[in-house]
Amino acid sequence: MLGKLNVVLASTLARRGSVGGGLAIAALAALLLVPADAHALPLFARQTGQNCIACHAGGQFPMLTPYGRKFKLTGYTIGSRTPIPFAMMLQGGMTKVANTTNGSVNDPNGSGGNGALPSDNFSKDGLPYLAFASFFAGGKITDNLGLFGQWTFANYDHQGDDSHWHSHSTSDQFDLRYADRFISADHDLIIGASLNNNIGTTDVWNTFNSPFQTVPTPIALSSSLQPNVTYGPVTKPLITGGLVAGGVGAYAYWNNLIYVELASYQSANGVFSFMSQGIANDSTTKLKGGNPYWRVALNKEWGANSAMIGMHGLDARVYSDPTDTTSPIVHDTDVGIDGQYQYILDPHTIAAQFTYTHEKQSYDDALWNPANPGYLGAAANPSNTLDYIKLNGTYIYRAKYGASLSYVSVKGSADSILYPTQAFGSGSNRPDTRVWVPEVFWTPVQYLRLGVQYYAYTQFNGGNSGYDGSSSRSAKDNNTLFMYFWAAF
Repeated sequence: MLGKLNVVLASTLARRGSVGGGLAIAALAALLLVPADAHALPLFARQTGQNCIACHAGGQFPMLTPYGRKFKLTGYTIGSRTPIPFAMMLQGGMTKVANTTNGSVNDPNGSGGNGALPSDNFSKDGLPYLAFASFFAGGKITDNLGLFGQWTFANYDHQGDDSHWHSHSTSDQFDLRYADRFISADHDLIIGASLNNNIGTTDVWNTFNSPFQTVPTPIALSSSLQPNVTYGPVTKPLITGGLVAGGVGAYAYWNNLIYVELASYQSANGVFSFMSQGIANDSTTKLKGGNPYWRVALNKEWGANSAMIGMHGLDARVYSDPTDTTSPIVHDTDVGIDGQYQYILDPHTIAAQFTYTHEKQSYDDALWNPANPGYLGAAANPSNTLDYIKLNGTYIYRAKYGASLSYVSVKGSADSILYPTQAFGSGSNRPDTRVWVPEVFWTPVQYLRLGVQYYAYTQFNGGNSGYDGSSSRSAKDNNTLFMYFWAAF
């Protein structure tokens, strides 16, 4: 129970990435998946009759253009309802970690604390894999009602006790919107409401809730260790982590200038359970009651330029044990500022984003206070903080060739129980991580993207050399080369 609580406290801050991948498979994917007619666009593109670059900056998901933001805010209803409102997506690739051997994880007798061999911890390292297949349904339902729905099959969802990978399918993203638009000579007002299962689903700027500006991210190769070797910071504020929960909210967008959104999120069970189907009960974040989320933004569009400055926040009460709604509570308060700039004028697309989020985690007495009769020893402090910074710049030429550079930093208060010294743990009892992610990508035809990322760590889990306090493993040992493909049809 105690070990589970430690993992759950950390996992409320961790984001499960989606995966992209392998150049070796990409040529075959190009032949099999790309329609012969270049104008036969998937899902929303078929509905609007527009090319991908109309909605996505430089044609690259998930960056939305002003038109793409308007399409989403008006409830996915622009255009004519298509008789085939479906699409599919495949992602795969190959990862190569700089160092997969280390004293604390290379000991079959378990003296490093886990008893796992490198083949267990990095079983897919250097091998191509097909990671995800997603099925999409949605688009225009009525003039005011539209849907974005995604169901995903994860080919490498988790490892069993035998170290073999097991697949799993689950409800991924769901966003049902009602919207109306009022236009006069002087005013343009969009109002709407959303029923969704993920805070990141609703935002039209994709700044504070998107891991990087790319479609895929590599899978964690090590499931036998806690925390896992993952890509980007292991620990993040809850609002940035793709919170799976049932949400109901309303928004307004006035004169392409001011955006306001208010919502409430609760556990995706009961009437909301269809939005979390397939997700294990002990792996989802369980919230107590309704938990408010808010978003405000000031937007400006002129010529080929657009810019946004905004704020975001979440006040969430999370059960420390997701299987027990009588368990003690972790109270997460997230507040942040974010911004975006875009220049879109053929053949050039330039985009830059930043976000800063501060989180305070406050714990019920039983989680941290030894004097409490129900003491569980899940944290050493009554409260902790996290500061999350993400910067990204992207350039795309002719919607085909692109490069980006991202930087992510997480700094947190020290807690010897929440961030223990262990293999791949934190020798300084802090989650502090810094990573640079350069990327190059190529979109030879619509719906096929090939790319290469490199994750370069200057700090990992609170340190550099010997960061976990139990081995000589350094932050740069986790550096990862990631080749991917993304295809849709």
